[in-house]
Amino acid sequence: MKKTLLLIISVIFGISMLAETVVINNPGYFDNPIRDGYAVFPDTLRFDRDAEEITFPDMGTFVKLGDYDFPNLRKVIINNVDYMPGGSFSEIQNLEEIIVNGMIGHFDCWFVGHCPKLRKVVFNGPVSSTGGPSFKYDCPQLDSVIFNNVVVDFGLGTFPSEQTPQFKSYTVNGAIIKAYNDSLTPSSDISLIKSRHELVDGLKTIAKWQKQVLKASKDNKWMRQCAYRDAETLSSILVRIDSLEAASLNEAMEYAWDNFDDVKTYLEILKESPSYAADTISKPNFVYVLPDDSMLTETRSHFNLDSIAGDGNDISKIKNLLYWVHNNIQHDGSNGFPVGPRNLKNIYYSAKRDSCGYNCRALAISLTEALLAEGIPARYLTCESKKWDSDGDCHVICIAWSESLNKWIWVDPTFAAYVTDASGLLLHPGEVRYRLQHDLPVILNSDANWNNQILQTKEEYLDDYMAKNLYIISANLLNQAEPEGHSNHEQGYFSALVPKESNYTNAYYITTDSDWFWQPPTEFRERSKQKSEIIIK
Repeated sequence: MKKTLLLIISVIFGISMLAETVVINNPGYFDNPIRDGYAVFPDTLRFDRDAEEITFPDMGTFVKLGDYDFPNLRKVIINNVDYMPGGSFSEIQNLEEIIVNGMIGHFDCWFVGHCPKLRKVVFNGPVSSTGGPSFKYDCPQLDSVIFNNVVVDFGLGTFPSEQTPQFKSYTVNGAIIKAYNDSLTPSSDISLIKSRHELVDGLKTIAKWQKQVLKASKDNKWMRQCAYRDAETLSSILVRIDSLEAASLNEAMEYAWDNFDDVKTYLEILKESPSYAADTISKPNFVYVLPDDSMLTETRSHFNLDSIAGDGNDISKIKNLLYWVHNNIQHDGSNGFPVGPRNLKNIYYSAKRDSCGYNCRALAISLTEALLAEGIPARYLTCESKKWDSDGDCHVICIAWSESLNKWIWVDPTFAAYVTDASGLLLHPGEVRYRLQHDLPVILNSDANWNNQILQTKEEYLDDYMAKNLYIISANLLNQAEPEGHSNHEQGYFSALVPKESNYTNAYYITTDSDWFWQPPTEFRERSKQKSEIIIK
């Protein structure tokens, strides 16, 4: 009897030892907790590889479950999750059902994809916000996506798709506060929310979550801004349903606004920038090499720039050179400079030879050289954000001096872009910065585009991208061909224009004096005049 019992135990133990365990790892989307006191990811998360159903505990961030092998998985149950990435459920061949019982802070678009047997996705808990507009792709059996509680910011759209032929529309048994498309999923009437205690409770749950995200002590990436925008929507609803949560949510929003830039748009950050001021820092003037410089002469002759610039006025010449560089050197932000000197000829022919593009700095250096070769004073400007020391993205544009307007003007070869006021007067970056800060009209040329493929809008290019990158502006003091990198001639130092109280350190001269930074090229004009007088004599 004992031998038989031992045999049975050993068989059971042996079978259990053969069962394969899948260990789910932290996907690493966040370095810090999204909310204080709540771990980003559980210390251990293990499931049976052959499981047909698995249940996830409360989590700071979900995973892309398709990255793990669960050949028999048919049903997934999820509790509270702060963040779910796009593609959370992809390439899971036998998955049929996803049930979310807890609250979701935010889930990204393309939530499900390439799940041939998936039929139903149900959200029983409240959702603060969704990505959008796409939710699914290549799920031929999917016919039900159901929201049984409240969604504050519903960003999903419904579009006909051959890849999901069974899916017709979202089923909303709860309530939607703000909808991406009211004609598809209309926002709910306030009376509906007030009449159902589970919806009111759902709003309170979301408000509590938003407050925790807003007050998180460490950087939680973009989650704070996402929660802030959703809280703006939710707070007014809480007032209308007479919830006491409204006051504490507003307090959390004020706290976040006073302490964290990440809840603000780039334009709002720029508007709060401290002012410029004259300073006593000793600094030289900007220098612009004359067009009779040997390298510039070679550039002008080689490319026949006189013909490209044309016979029009200086504005016409500047625009012609802008479009020429834009049309002949594509932009590729992931590709820096070609091997060799940083001059127009090398950049131009390397792009043609290798059928590639280069980054905005390469394009701006190329345009600056072309302008200088035509006798037009020019600088390339490195435009950076307030978070210059952690933000890896910046943008490099040019300014060209218009003698007819007696001012600098903005020219960006990456986007073939220039900017005017409402009267059509061409502006320089300092003027654009001021006008953005004070809600004055700025107009982007209608044909501004990326690589002759994607047109740019004023909102995308100026209000967002350049509003971020006009916080700090730096320029080379010596403007010439091959202004940086290895060269046989002297290179210039860089000077940065920063607002007062800036912590910027990445330039040789750092100034708050905007008048000095935007000084006209007086010395260039005087030297050009002297050259002309010598030639006339």
